[in-house]
Amino acid sequence: MLLTVEDVSEKRAAQKALEASVCQHLTDQGVRNIGFPSGNVDERLYANGFGELWAAFGKVEDAAIPRRWNAFGVFDPKRHAQIITVEVNIPMTSNSARVAGFFAREPATGDVYLMHDGSIGGGKAGVGRSAFLSWSKATLEDVSRDGGDDRAGIIIGRVDSDDIAGRLWRFVQLVKGFKDAVARGELDDPDVRRAIAEWEKFNSEGSGRRRGQRRSEIDYISYHGDVVQRLFEERRAQCVNDERVLNSKLIDLYVRKGQSMTEIYEIKTSVDRQSIYTAIGQLISHSADAPSQVKRTLVLPEGPMPPDLENSLASLSIGVRRFSISSGKTPKITLS
Repeated sequence: MLLTVEDVSEKRAAQKALEASVCQHLTDQGVRNIGFPSGNVDERLYANGFGELWAAFGKVEDAAIPRRWNAFGVFDPKRHAQIITVEVNIPMTSNSARVAGFFAREPATGDVYLMHDGSIGGGKAGVGRSAFLSWSKATLEDVSRDGGDDRAGIIIGRVDSDDIAGRLWRFVQLVKGFKDAVARGELDDPDVRRAIAEWEKFNSEGSGRRRGQRRSEIDYISYHGDVVQRLFEERRAQCVNDERVLNSKLIDLYVRKGQSMTEIYEIKTSVDRQSIYTAIGQLISHSADAPSQVKRTLVLPEGPMPPDLENSLASLSIGVRRFSISSGKTPKITLS
């Protein structure tokens, strides 16, 4: 299970690694003005060109909670002030939940990850964390805290990884898409409001913990939400009549026709035996009240699966789909 980074010096090291990794892949644009609701500030900004990720880093030491300021957005060199899409700020002397960003360490490897708890405002009353997490299909990972309850967050990426800038760019695009949807009034749709309510209904329940993972496993987990989103887009394009594609904290993806669940999907980021055992239990238990003809599908990464489990899945009428993630700075997810 991931652990929050509590030590101030370890946070400083993680912040330094994050800035170095991001700046290595972006171009120094000089000092630029950056605007936010309460004012603006001049900071050195990094970006690769129009319509691409920009990043800026700084310190906020005079706030009630001193923090490292990590701001990101979509670069427009013609603007007098760049617009912040999302901040992933890190409290430096505490791990206050009033600040959405934090660092988490995998104890088995020592790798440190940049996290965000999903607290994204849509710019209007009543639109916040639950709405963003339901709309975005983002995956929350439980993180253990010293002397307190676990904290759930979205894994953005390993602070020293070659593709951290790309992962931040995907997160920026996700947040921007959400804010644009709010501005268009899409979250006022009754179906969307019901989906948010269903997400909130399950939000207080545990999501399962993963312990002792290798770097590759954690990195794959950080793509879980992208796989869910890819599957969501594919299935939504196929909707007919009154079908709706939804998710909750306990169910990766499911389809309702009217009031009945007709399909349920569980996405796993490993083909190991325990992951498949868990998926079988989730698919069956979370669709126990559905009609007998409900379609159950397990989505797994490419790779060999134990033959006896292939037979078990077939006997339980659980379908299997596979996904792959290409390597490189801008990985692509392919469903088969």
